[in-house]
Amino acid sequence: MQGYPQFAIFAVLGLGIPVAFLKPYWSFLFSVLLLTAGSADAFNQTRTSYLGPFLNLSDACLLVALAALFFDKFKGGKPIFVPLVIALLLFVLTIAAYQSFWRFGLTYETLRACRWAVSLPIAFFVGANLVTSPRRAKMLVAVLFCGAVFAAVQHLAFATSIWQSRSLDMETFNRMRTISYRSGGMMSAFLLATLVWGIPSKTWEKWLCLAGGVLFVASILLSQTRSVWLAAMGSIPCLLILFRGERRITEVIRFAFVALVVIVAASFLCRRAMPGFDIVDMVNRRMEILGDPIKNPAGFGTRARTFNVEMNEWYDGTLILGRGLSFFRAIDNSEDPRFHVAFGHLGYVTYLSQLGIIGLLVYGVFLPFSVLRRGLWLWSNSSASSFRYVGLLGGASIIYLSIMFLMSSCFLGLGYEAPGVLYGALWSLVRSERKGPGNKCVTGGAI
Repeated sequence: MQGYPQFAIFAVLGLGIPVAFLKPYWSFLFSVLLLTAGSADAFNQTRTSYLGPFLNLSDACLLVALAALFFDKFKGGKPIFVPLVIALLLFVLTIAAYQSFWRFGLTYETLRACRWAVSLPIAFFVGANLVTSPRRAKMLVAVLFCGAVFAAVQHLAFATSIWQSRSLDMETFNRMRTISYRSGGMMSAFLLATLVWGIPSKTWEKWLCLAGGVLFVASILLSQTRSVWLAAMGSIPCLLILFRGERRITEVIRFAFVALVVIVAASFLCRRAMPGFDIVDMVNRRMEILGDPIKNPAGFGTRARTFNVEMNEWYDGTLILGRGLSFFRAIDNSEDPRFHVAFGHLGYVTYLSQLGIIGLLVYGVFLPFSVLRRGLWLWSNSSASSFRYVGLLGGASIIYLSIMFLMSSCFLGLGYEAPGVLYGALWSLVRSERKGPGNKCVTGGAI
């Protein structure tokens, strides 16, 4: 897969670093926008002739965010905030990295696996130290929304070009399936948050929300990824139970009607962009074979092979600490040499095999429940609407990703900087609310 042009790295650094010196928070938002809007796989494939594999577009964006954090703290004279959860994540990853280096050596593959894994803690750390006020929280939400919209537009454009040129092969098919959730699942998180928050009252915000909803639904449908669909559907009752709103029956009916209109509009958009493509038939066929291992040998076989291999890795290693980061590994399948077993397809099993029981507890239990608890606290206790929405959005995101990780992916892979920043913002805003508006070290700082 080809990445973005090489000069994109220099453009991001050349623009982001000077802006970080003058306007740290704007530079931070710039990096968050790129990380949310861009394809994580394509970003990862962008290289320069100077640093080879050790600097890609995602690295450049994170460097800009860290520069923004440095200048923001330096100018304001504010202390660095390190949440306990970040320390736990880094503790687990340090042990896993040491095991990887000990088993496989200090190679590009082992360094790459560590680099992918630390993306979430880095984004978490930056968000926890920069999103410190209602205005900053509102700007972050706006940038995450814009990034998700750009990702959806790219996805639709890519799918349309592939369909019209009939150049569908395994590489383009995989890209068409994954772009919709490579924004860290922010499309689904915004759709789910709207279930509780409702449609904005201002006319321009209402139309913006509806347009974004149509794009998000279209992108999610075109992903053809059942784990994404099932995670979104499974998140709805969880979110409505935990983030209870005082909705009258008329409001529920009105929202259901709007949701139906959005789904119909998204289906119409897909059919207009891709003439002859039956979106309804595609969804039906994908869901029909969901529970049938005979009709769906690839889906069941891949997960079954992954489960067996990763569990054997866990049994053969240190049960408490796992066997180390192994995302770069692909093991030959003795039953069918045409297929390989790649690590990381079942999130919680991956945590267990690579990070052990401690890693599973930290990544699979402590992190999700801590994010959800802070999201609920902001939702219930904050008087600032921007804080409450961040709490709701963070809760929607972690519920959705926690369900999706049962079937696919995990926080050790690519593309989860956006939720990492959002979760860090939760920690910062809860800390700010609990300390009170008079604490300048927490809530101060110029934009």
